[in-house]
Amino acid sequence: MARPGLRNALLLFVLVVLHFSLRPLFMEWPVAPDLLTAAVLLGSLSLRAGNAALLGFTLGLLEEAIALAGGWTALLYTVAGFAGARFRDVIFADVRFFVPLYLFLATWLIHVAIAALTASLDVTTGLVIAPADALLTAAIGGLAERHLLSTSR
Repeated sequence: MARPGLRNALLLFVLVVLHFSLRPLFMEWPVAPDLLTAAVLLGSLSLRAGNAALLGFTLGLLEEAIALAGGWTALLYTVAGFAGARFRDVIFADVRFFVPLYLFLATWLIHVAIAALTASLDVTTGLVIAPADALLTAAIGGLAERHLLSTSR
């Protein structure tokens, strides 16, 4: 049986690879899961705050390099990684629906923040597209966490 740290790393690697390999397909959909955000948020639940921030920064830079975006993703993923690790210490994380709810709210907030910082925020983005993306991300991330990620944090 694989060690929990190795299983967590494998899950994050699979989410990152799936994010970038399915990216052309996701670009055609009006609503799509954000597997990279799920990787940052799930990784932050099992890492210390500094390491979670480094994970967020690294994955944010990778996203920026491939998407050629304006640089806000790296900053927001760094903050999300750090905050997720600190949030885990404050909130009782063994509640059954903690991870999907956490993924939903954090992904929605990240998408709205990126849209606001890139001046593309409108009502449709904030109240329809971002929550739908966040719901898909929470569903996939919740299933991944439930079946693959270790429960010993």
